[in-house]
Amino acid sequence: MSSSQWRKWLGFGAVLASLGVAGALGARRVHADAMPAAVLELKFTPTARAQVAIWIEDQAGAYLATVQLTEAVAFRGIGNRPGASEMNSGYRWPYGRREGVLPVWAARRAAAPGAQLWKRVVFQSRIEGLASRTAVDQSPDNYFCLSFTQDKSARAALDAVSCASVFSSDKGRYITASDVAMPYVEPFEMVGAGHNPTEKPLSLYSRYPPRMDVSMCSSGGCADSLDLAQFAADARSVMPEIDAITVATPPGDAPQSVLFTVPATWPAGSYVAWLEVNVEGDYGASWNATSYPTPTTPADDWDYWAKSFGYPYRGQPSVVFKVPFVLGDTGQNSYSRDTPVGRSSWDMFAASYGTLEPMGDVVDDPQNAPGSGTDRLRRDADGHRFVVNTQVLSQLPDPPPATDGGQVMQGADAGTSNVAGTGGTISAGQAGEAGGQAHAGSSGDGSGASGGRGAASGTAGTGSGAGTTNGMVIENSGGGVNGAVGAIYDLQLSNHQNELRSHTWINLRFRAPHSRWPLHRYELRYGTDPIVDDATFLRNGRQAKNATDATEGATLLMLPTEVPAGQWVAGSVGDLVQQTHYYVAVRAIDKLNQAGPISVAEISTTPRHFATVSPCFVATAAYGTPLASEIGALRRVRDRYLSSEAPGRALVHAYYAVGPTLARFVAAHDTLRGLVRAALSPVVALAKRVP
Repeated sequence: MSSSQWRKWLGFGAVLASLGVAGALGARRVHADAMPAAVLELKFTPTARAQVAIWIEDQAGAYLATVQLTEAVAFRGIGNRPGASEMNSGYRWPYGRREGVLPVWAARRAAAPGAQLWKRVVFQSRIEGLASRTAVDQSPDNYFCLSFTQDKSARAALDAVSCASVFSSDKGRYITASDVAMPYVEPFEMVGAGHNPTEKPLSLYSRYPPRMDVSMCSSGGCADSLDLAQFAADARSVMPEIDAITVATPPGDAPQSVLFTVPATWPAGSYVAWLEVNVEGDYGASWNATSYPTPTTPADDWDYWAKSFGYPYRGQPSVVFKVPFVLGDTGQNSYSRDTPVGRSSWDMFAASYGTLEPMGDVVDDPQNAPGSGTDRLRRDADGHRFVVNTQVLSQLPDPPPATDGGQVMQGADAGTSNVAGTGGTISAGQAGEAGGQAHAGSSGDGSGASGGRGAASGTAGTGSGAGTTNGMVIENSGGGVNGAVGAIYDLQLSNHQNELRSHTWINLRFRAPHSRWPLHRYELRYGTDPIVDDATFLRNGRQAKNATDATEGATLLMLPTEVPAGQWVAGSVGDLVQQTHYYVAVRAIDKLNQAGPISVAEISTTPRHFATVSPCFVATAAYGTPLASEIGALRRVRDRYLSSEAPGRALVHAYYAVGPTLARFVAAHDTLRGLVRAALSPVVALAKRVP
């Protein structure tokens, strides 16, 4: 949005304020005609695969609210899952707790008065450095996966891989007090000569939430821990606002605009907006695979899979931007930051871990290595990387008078957060490993809304094909059909016209609603449980991702907001699961962060359709990708020799008749996949020798 457009819509607030228009406001989005007291717009343009945390503190350094947290951390639980912290990474790699993903945000949230930590998740029965199956501890995983080809799990292959078949993972269990007393350890290879192998004891609590995207398996022989059934509820009990502030990873180089409704209880005064951004495998001169290599010692604590697959992910650590701003008289102001104020580190077991450190040897090279270091946030047209626009619509409460009691103090850009109160001082790096009481979201119920002005992703169908369903408006949600933001009508879903993608992609379209103020974005969510009101919209729905074959993978779906009321808005949703019934819901958000009613429709994805151009069904299921070199050798023998003679063609035809069924059966069983690969090994070896 241009500065002139920003001033235009912000000017609406000044007019309203002059007319005495005001309204009570919670930290979440407001509905109906309850005008917000103040709204923040936070703008940035991330590089691809950036994990982001945005939060607000007061001038003294007290944490107030998390505005936004990307899905991998908030929903997929990569910061708190089984596996050693140093374990390699890869495309949708399932194991290894990523303590370094957003440690500054995690430490500052944990240091807030009354903040509670999450229980730590560990493997059910295997050593924390083992990535392959060592016990009956796995169940199907619809998101994470492992490549069965070494070169496909390397850092250079991230843009060319996919989860080609069903994978089973160990979702873990909670560590117990008796585990900690043992102590329960993970292997750790210190950086330096000889790598100084050691084992680090794990504590009872984590600063990151566990996975929220899984539930207990129900089939016979279920290997899941009973703890798994509590992961999502426990995540919400510690951070009640987690559903509202979670956002899908934004597309690389797409400008993001995040709105935050300032709680009516926040007084006028000075505040600070923080943004931490991390990109896995962002190598630099001092932070790379040589400095932080794949761990190999202690030798007995890392298996072949952990040492030979994936890549060392610890490149340059997260960088942090800080923008002070003021909420005062009615009107609008803009604040910005061009350079980071510091970075984190990889000293994950230090008591002070998560403390902001000087940038030091973190480097960026926008010309030769775009998206690295500071350039993880791209400069806008004015040269800024992080911008905070404020709009005060009505008078805010006066600041409370100063007292001689406990004070919250914040070191300058060094980022040392000390909370002094009845119990003395707690440093950010040592905060509350014993937990504490949940703060029930008091000042932390901030709701962020990420949106933008990107084009619709994918090509939407007409809504009249097979599998089409029409939506309904939930009239008792939002501001009602006659509120500031109108209802969305004619929400239509249909199976994607590309049969090779219809098991994970769907089309949608709807008519743009009326809105008193310009629209900011469409909030589109989907889930497998019913969406019937605002609460289930947030709790049961995940933010929709685009349907794309782009190399960076599925990212936040950003639908155009400039479509006139009554005209069709269309797009395609991706990253779904085959043969699954979904509830898809959408509502509009205006420039004052006011939400309209929710419209909901239902659809089921199709079974997976295998390609018929040159398929090797069973081998593809066994090796996990049709691009495996072994499959290429088999395909070459089939095309050059079998298909050239009548008996060979008959054999190929017979295989096509039963291949898809066999492939689906093989893909669903890890053990069977291994047996098939073993059985095919001599055939593949012979095929590779055939000219």
